[in-house]
Amino acid sequence: MRFISREFYLVEPYRFEVRERVIEEIPEGHLLLRPIVAGICGSEMLYFRGEKEPEKLKARLPMCLLHEGVAEVVEAGEGTRLKVGTKVVVNPMIPCGKCHACKSGMENLCQNARYMAATANGLARTLFTYPEERVIPVPRGVEPEVAALTEPLTIALNAVEESGICEGESVAVIGDGPIGYFIALLASRVRKVLREHLYLIGVIDEKLSLARDFASTINSARESEKMAELSGTVDAVFEAVGGRAHRLTIREAIDLLKPGGRCLLLGISMGDVPVNVTKIVNKGLTFRGVTRSRMEHYIKILDLLKEKSFRAMVKRVISSKKFIIREAEDLAKAFRYADTEVGEGRVKPGRVLVYFP
Repeated sequence: MRFISREFYLVEPYRFEVRERVIEEIPEGHLLLRPIVAGICGSEMLYFRGEKEPEKLKARLPMCLLHEGVAEVVEAGEGTRLKVGTKVVVNPMIPCGKCHACKSGMENLCQNARYMAATANGLARTLFTYPEERVIPVPRGVEPEVAALTEPLTIALNAVEESGICEGESVAVIGDGPIGYFIALLASRVRKVLREHLYLIGVIDEKLSLARDFASTINSARESEKMAELSGTVDAVFEAVGGRAHRLTIREAIDLLKPGGRCLLLGISMGDVPVNVTKIVNKGLTFRGVTRSRMEHYIKILDLLKEKSFRAMVKRVISSKKFIIREAEDLAKAFRYADTEVGEGRVKPGRVLVYFP
């Protein structure tokens, strides 16, 4: 047995390079997988643009990016059950299983985990081996493109569960990207938050329009009166933007929350972010960081995706622009397009998907 994988490494900011690797064995309990379709996440864009901490760039590059997607079983190692040809969602996280977080049922908080496109190579390769216990078969009837969004959906589900929101509460989601959309969708679908109590806040009307049938939308860049009216009335705020916008969105969250309110932070900052501690103290606010997800969330999301109506709502977030990856420059073009800071993805809605033929 001998397989050759073509691997698309980010070797330095803005530049990918194709390298070949020979796979000569499949470890016990592992599968040989062929990526089919993957999404480009904003966290990976920080590597592409060279905006991660210098020490992380130095230590982690070259690296294969992409951590959300679907693959097909090509070969199976000893002790596995899945058949060749099975399409699976890949959980990009392999927790250590030994730390306090893992032993306490919080594998998503494992500080020693191997995580694709962060501390391990991602899906940007034509073949790779992976533990069977960290993949889940795609249910019948669920398209690979939709299943490829399972990972960001699990991130949103974890945030919704951690927030403790319930029917009757007022909820605001700051961020008109896929994660913000998914949080609003799951708050509506899973926690039954009514449209008149659920607000999706962003700056791009075309992105906001995707959620208008189940959430009240506000363009914070030009609807200051609506933002003022909402100030001090919200029970829970999800901040799902991060990056350079954090200086503004954290301030918005503090202003929106009513006394005793809570804020769930999902966005990743670029550098230090000043906050008005006095307002936080005087209003008795609670801030909580939410990161990654657990295997149970993947199972719940794939079960939800069996529902045709839910799949239809998820499909709205798939970008109309698709990229087939054959060479390194194909992947670079996809990343440049998906860049929500300077690329066309800044104003065009949807998660950009890349396909490996």
